Amino acid sequence: MLDTSVASLLDQIRDIQDEDDLDAFVCRLKDYFGTTHCAFFVMAPGGGVSLFGTFPKAWSEEYFTRGMDRHDPIIMACYNSHMPVNWQDLDWSSRQSQIIYQVALSNGLGPQGYTVPIRGPRGQYAALSLCGCESGQEWREKWQRLQVDVLTICHFLNARVLEMCPKTHNDPYKGLSPREVDAMSFLARGLSRAQIAETLRISEHTLRAYIESARRKLDAANTTHAVAKAISHGFILV
Repeated sequence: MLDTSVASLLDQIRDIQDEDDLDAFVCRLKDYFGTTHCAFFVMAPGGGVSLFGTFPKAWSEEYFTRGMDRHDPIIMACYNSHMPVNWQDLDWSSRQSQIIYQVALSNGLGPQGYTVPIRGPRGQYAALSLCGCESGQEWREKWQRLQVDVLTICHFLNARVLEMCPKTHNDPYKGLSPREVDAMSFLARGLSRAQIAETLRISEHTLRAYIESARRKLDAANTTHAVAKAISHGFILV
């Protein structure tokens, strides 16, 4: 039987009507889970990122203005996984990663965190992040207690967000596969094919197949045109 408090949250999700409701709900999740912050990232219908929840505005402005998302180990890990990502399991040794980590700490986001990547049926991408100040062991034990609730809420929250997005019944383009979305997203971020292949742990030959398949689905003249179409039709996160 579903916990009554979780059932109440699912009822609240059904009542979300607009972005203000969504933001307020994500803020309430922070208190429900007893975390320092809770944030929900969602790809906007026309491309780009919308951020809801309690992450400080100063942090989000600096993060996106400085293009930190292009080097963020959390983002990279989420592209390669459908499972929750524990921030402390990631490699933060690079200079760019250290800058991101220190900026996050200075804005009260860490040091612990879990991010749940969420993918929709049309290549949509979203993620829910929770962070706290517990020790590593305390954080893992807390996640063990919370993970079923978190994953349940993520599923229903993303479904509600997709319902709120503009309908696409007349969209002439076929949906991209998760790997095609990954390939197009990294191309849009300016990574070379060699870098993308290494990040996705596939050969460049396989990567070319994904890119060509996406190009055909998008009816694009070339790769650049395909990336532009993928962004404009809301298939990828940039």
